[in-house]
Amino acid sequence: MKKLVIAIDCDDVLINASEYIVMTYNQLYGTNVQLETAHSSGNPAWQADRTEVFRRLHDIQQGEGFAAIPPRSDAIESIKRLAAYHDLHLVTARDAVIMGVTESMVATYFGGYFKGIHHVGPDNSKGEVCEFIGAQVLVDDNSKHLFDALEHGVELAIWFGDYPWQTSQEFNEHIERAGDWIAAERMISEFAG
Repeated sequence: MKKLVIAIDCDDVLINASEYIVMTYNQLYGTNVQLETAHSSGNPAWQADRTEVFRRLHDIQQGEGFAAIPPRSDAIESIKRLAAYHDLHLVTARDAVIMGVTESMVATYFGGYFKGIHHVGPDNSKGEVCEFIGAQVLVDDNSKHLFDALEHGVELAIWFGDYPWQTSQEFNEHIERAGDWIAAERMISEFAG
């Protein structure tokens, strides 16, 4: 088995964040944002301009409720097993302003398993980070990040989860679907040989 550098997303891959964020946002601001369109900052359902939407989202992400979201039940053991053989990096579209929340979650649940934590924010490229760290694999719930990573040298892109915002049918021979961490682990093991 060859040792891999694996980039792993945080929200909706390690923790189920989107449902909490959308529910809290709707409660706080009287909106009706749906999970299907939650990943579009230009969506009029947010009822605010892009700058204000991100300010509000950052407030939610810095709150106690968000920080208390536990990892997916299948994530901790899978990450532990993968870290025994491979170099893992957390590569998240979270903004650096919530770095403390991310680092606390990683220390609490995944201490010692990740070689690095990379906050790229909403506008930067996960593909560029993957290229910089030499990642051969990216596990992410958002297909745009997977396609970007493939353009930057990632060899295996794992489209994680089964979520309402995953409507794209764009696949190629380097994108695999994994509904959970057991499936993702199997794909990574097969790729590593």
